[in-house]
Amino acid sequence: MGADLADLDRIVKETIAAIERSREQIYEIAEGARQEYQTVEAELQEVKDQVNAHIALVDHLTRAEKVARQRLLHVSRNFSQYGEQDIREAYERAWELQVELRVAQEQEKQLRRRRDELERRLRRLKETVRRAEELVSRVGVAMGYLAGNLKKLAAHMDDLRQRRWLAAAVIKAQEEERRRVAREIHDGPAQALANLAMRLEVCQRMLEQQPQDVKEELKDLAELSRASLAEVRKIIFDLRPMALDDLGLTAALRAYINGLQEKTGLQVELVVLGPEVPLDSALEVNAFRLVQEALSNVVKHAGVDRAWVRVETTRSQLNLVVEDEGVGFNVKEVMSSPNGFGLMGMRERVEMFGGKFHVRSAPGQGTRVQISLPLEGAEEQVGGR
Repeated sequence: MGADLADLDRIVKETIAAIERSREQIYEIAEGARQEYQTVEAELQEVKDQVNAHIALVDHLTRAEKVARQRLLHVSRNFSQYGEQDIREAYERAWELQVELRVAQEQEKQLRRRRDELERRLRRLKETVRRAEELVSRVGVAMGYLAGNLKKLAAHMDDLRQRRWLAAAVIKAQEEERRRVAREIHDGPAQALANLAMRLEVCQRMLEQQPQDVKEELKDLAELSRASLAEVRKIIFDLRPMALDDLGLTAALRAYINGLQEKTGLQVELVVLGPEVPLDSALEVNAFRLVQEALSNVVKHAGVDRAWVRVETTRSQLNLVVEDEGVGFNVKEVMSSPNGFGLMGMRERVEMFGGKFHVRSAPGQGTRVQISLPLEGAEEQVGGR
């Protein structure tokens, strides 16, 4: 029975950790959609300005082309009063204006199509942001349920039937989480790829009418494809770094830090103290995510190119420290504002495992994040080594 309770407790912790990761991912998706919304909105305004300019141009060319045709008709009817040169010039002028008018009309048509496409895209992005914010709220409710009710039920379970019911509920929650992640992929990278395909079709049409503009469009599409690929890779990596399963926490952190240094240029010094103690899977994932989030904050906000990470294992706990000498911030203000979502999420992760979380920072004085997580059964493991 004790083993069953331990298994159920492990399942609950893993489920809570997975949902917490998902909440952070949804928040990142919402932020990305907001940024893309702003970019598309600016592009839409630019296209609208171009449409208005082309409308004015078409109106001007229409009037000029009409005057040129009337001039050609007048010269042709009174050829005895005009020389051959006058007739030729009138004809060429009318023909040139007619060509310019057709080109301007076609450009106006394409700009209108681009405007309509951007307006549809804006509507989709707005809906994505709304859905993501709604999901963050729902996941918070799920977190409260799992962190409270399920753990309480597991602690007071009296018979095998109740424990099996709890296990089934947790597994169902895990399956719901998998389906939600699948929807995230569908609404994120999948939508970006659909947009890529649509814009490639536009490029095909532009090759026939505006080949000179295709190069810039292809450049934008290449950037979009790279961004989509990066998003897919991030989702895959965020699900669970393979190095955690294969090599453990220390090796997984080294691999992550090496990748971070190559990607951002941030130099990170990793110090590992204490014995190599086998960690509970959920605790190991949680520790990795905490360091990952702290370093991500350094990259985004600290304004420095160097940071320090210390991982220390004692007989009773795992201590994590992430420190930088960056711009710093007012801890109380950030923790009480919408911008403190990441720090609040870290604190919730730590408290979920019965640990302690402390942030020390001030404007211009850098930042130090200190985390202590209790190790269940660590003394027996260390003593046996």
